[in-house]
Amino acid sequence: MKRLAILALSLALVAAYGSAQDSGGDKDKQDPTPTPAQLEEMKRSLEAQQKQIERLKQEAAERDKALEEMQKQVQEQQQKVQDQLKQTEAAATAAKQAAEAAQAVPAQSKPFQAPSDMDLEQPGVQKASLSKSLEALLQQPNPNTQMVTPPWAVLKIADNVFFRFGGVVQATYEALQDQVSTGYSQSIYLRRARFNVTANLPENIMIFFQTDDPRVGYSNPSGTKNINTGFQIQDFYAQWGFLGHYANLQAGLFLVPSDRQILTSVPTFLALDLPTWPNQQGTILEETGGRDYGIGLNGAFLDDRLTYRTGVFEGYRQPAVAPNAGSRNSLMFAGRLQYNVFDTEFVYSYPGTYLGKKKVLAFGGWYQAQNNYKGWGGDAFFDWPVLEGDAVTVESDYMHYDGHNQIFNDNGTNNTLPEQYSVYSNAGYYFCKLKLQPFVRYEFLKYTDNVVNAAKAVQRAGFGFNYYVFGFNFKISPLYERIFPRAEPTGHQVVENPNRFLLQLQGSF
Repeated sequence: MKRLAILALSLALVAAYGSAQDSGGDKDKQDPTPTPAQLEEMKRSLEAQQKQIERLKQEAAERDKALEEMQKQVQEQQQKVQDQLKQTEAAATAAKQAAEAAQAVPAQSKPFQAPSDMDLEQPGVQKASLSKSLEALLQQPNPNTQMVTPPWAVLKIADNVFFRFGGVVQATYEALQDQVSTGYSQSIYLRRARFNVTANLPENIMIFFQTDDPRVGYSNPSGTKNINTGFQIQDFYAQWGFLGHYANLQAGLFLVPSDRQILTSVPTFLALDLPTWPNQQGTILEETGGRDYGIGLNGAFLDDRLTYRTGVFEGYRQPAVAPNAGSRNSLMFAGRLQYNVFDTEFVYSYPGTYLGKKKVLAFGGWYQAQNNYKGWGGDAFFDWPVLEGDAVTVESDYMHYDGHNQIFNDNGTNNTLPEQYSVYSNAGYYFCKLKLQPFVRYEFLKYTDNVVNAAKAVQRAGFGFNYYVFGFNFKISPLYERIFPRAEPTGHQVVENPNRFLLQLQGSF
């Protein structure tokens, strides 16, 4: 544009000069017409100015582009901040709702809180979402153990009526050495094959049903293979929290108050399985896996730190002795108290390890009595997070049983329960980043009568680890154990202290 303006000015000057010539101006004055050299110089100047203008335009365009890019980045950051703010608000709201529900309803009987994206107007199986905004709601604890597991399908029958399903399978390999030879008895079997369903109903009512087929496929050292056991009812009880956390009425087939290991949730065992002698009275009292038919109460006080469970159970039923009918002996009483110093545990089954999710220091004591039989004991449990996600777990249980020379007729066979006591301890350390938890376990059984029953005393010590592929939902646990029996075997003794190897793959939901 400037070049055109200058050229126009030059033409105007030339025209003016021509006009002056025609009007008879002074011929002696200097000729104003630019010389070719001057015009060439003016042209080069205009071209230089044009280049400068083009460069400025290019720089302006680049600055405009950079500005647009900056504006785009700012908008993206603003959108991310808004999304994160929404997610944080949703998680905070969900956590608040979960906390309010936990305070209002007992942990053992509180109804399942469905995620907000479920269509609660229609019964049926609802698909759980894994979106970040619903993470807090989806991490619902199991009502029987309070352990958090990934979400599963929820079956809705009506408002405030939900069913949750679960199962446990523990595929196990065992190699047990006998004392007479150097050989090993081997077996691949299902240590547990369980299915359970929990129904959360209105008015603080909960119903729990569980089946099991324990040790199916197990081959004992005599060569007998256990293949026809069939599923049995493991638990089946109804519970009503008529006084909230203070008192829950429980009736049916459920765990008899006893030591902590008997009451531990199976998928969460620290050291692979139960102690060897935690339930010495079980056979003569005709229990099934530490459970019996009865009516009981359970509850919590002092902000759920002091918990209790107590009940009256069938226990041992005396056979008929003519002319008297059978089952005329008294029922069995059992009770347990536990105090938690830090985090609480108001649950049906205690976790064996929390993997750093809680700070627990608990002390428990229990007592059982029926006719001449007496049983009592105590336990201590410690689980504490350390470092970044790691955790340490330690537990010890003491159990004392005494039949007081009572004769128990066990399906036509007379048995007694001599006074005896047992101690079980385990400890482990969880490496969060490795998903690995090495553990050790030690236990012994002794009798107060050192003359008749002294030879029955025995000790066991072992070590192993849990590899959590996907938390408690899938873990791999090998164990090596050494057995130290006091009694010598019949025949030529080759191995004084036999070995035992186990490998277990657990799946649960």
